[in-house]
Amino acid sequence: MRSKSFVVATLVASSFACLSAFAEVMDRPAGISIGQRMTLKPYVATSVSYDTNADGRNDGKENVYWTVAPGFGLDYKGDSWTLLANIQYQYNAYAKKRMYGAQNYHGLSENVAYRWADSAPGEKGWALMLAQTYSKTDEDGSQGSGGLEYGTDRQAFNLVGALQRRFGSGMHADVNGGYYWLDYNSKGSNGTLGYGPYGWERVMGGAEVGWAPSKWTDFLLAGSYQYYKQDNSSCYIGGYQPSSESDGITVQGGLGSYATDHITYRLLAGWSRFEYGGGSSGMTSDGFTYTVSSNWAISETWKTMVMATSFYQPTEREYGSSQRVDALSWGLAHSMVRGKLQGMFDIEYRHENPEYAWRNANGLVGSSDYTLDVITFRLSLTYVLNRYASIFSSVSYRDSNGRGASSRGEDYTYNRFATTLGVKLTY
Repeated sequence: MRSKSFVVATLVASSFACLSAFAEVMDRPAGISIGQRMTLKPYVATSVSYDTNADGRNDGKENVYWTVAPGFGLDYKGDSWTLLANIQYQYNAYAKKRMYGAQNYHGLSENVAYRWADSAPGEKGWALMLAQTYSKTDEDGSQGSGGLEYGTDRQAFNLVGALQRRFGSGMHADVNGGYYWLDYNSKGSNGTLGYGPYGWERVMGGAEVGWAPSKWTDFLLAGSYQYYKQDNSSCYIGGYQPSSESDGITVQGGLGSYATDHITYRLLAGWSRFEYGGGSSGMTSDGFTYTVSSNWAISETWKTMVMATSFYQPTEREYGSSQRVDALSWGLAHSMVRGKLQGMFDIEYRHENPEYAWRNANGLVGSSDYTLDVITFRLSLTYVLNRYASIFSSVSYRDSNGRGASSRGEDYTYNRFATTLGVKLTY
């Protein structure tokens, strides 16, 4: 315990000393302005963290790790469009190394967001929104592992877009689509799937129509189609196996718009059908699904939000299985000290119910024999010393509980507490 306290105390002292020096010499606007519209924002963040379960496993061990994360941001604001982009490299080094468990890792992440509109929000006209993200994590010596916190070599790419048209009578409609690719490097030397998480590709398309007879009410009808191609080509016990292709359809209806001048909401509910592994050779799941979101600007300094959703998809942890996911989150944000101190608290709950589909000559090999419930609490504080330097800190607690007839549930049962303190410098 003494060594952990020393690490944190040393970082705090050195952080404030460096930040005080920067405060005295930096007095020009943050970022590098190019013309009247573009701003470039290079930055670097460094932090130290303590984690009671760095492996994310029911037999995980505590660890301390250091993080260095340089990055580069870009903002461009046109007359009717906005472009935001960011790229960041991150390296984490653990104080304790083990043959099996937490390993040093590095990663790259980037995101781009674009929005164009030929009218003000809510008025007659067109709007286009595009967003893209990519993340890649490479863990030193990683061979893939179980547990909820995968932490193995992983790549994910996501691209979504929506084109909206608002008509003068309160009618509006949009079409949307997206592509998502998730990949884990958990394959064995012979190219077959090994023990570890599994990935997939997803292509999605949908549409929504709405009618707003007043500012306070917006009737909505939405539908979407999803196509998946998952890792399902090997690693099974003889006989029949599910196809590597799955698809699903969702139809929902509900209300949206404003409850008051400071509260916005969307409430949609309906039905989803998911055919995993080709349906006849795999399995079909269907049921009631929902999508809920709301934002409330309580005051100039307090804001809160809530989100809830349910859906079907292939599972990342179990070969030959789909799952139903129900997720609920609530967050509260507060601005203090004349906007220099920002605080955020949020709670997230996630329920997963795997539904096995892989078969052998005698019928179904597996069945839905466990469920997983995960609840996470997070608190973060960021203090802006000046336009160029800020101190950030966070604490989080995760409780994961697997329940069921087999040992699978026990594999994902654990708790985890983590805390971080760091400094971010922006040019």
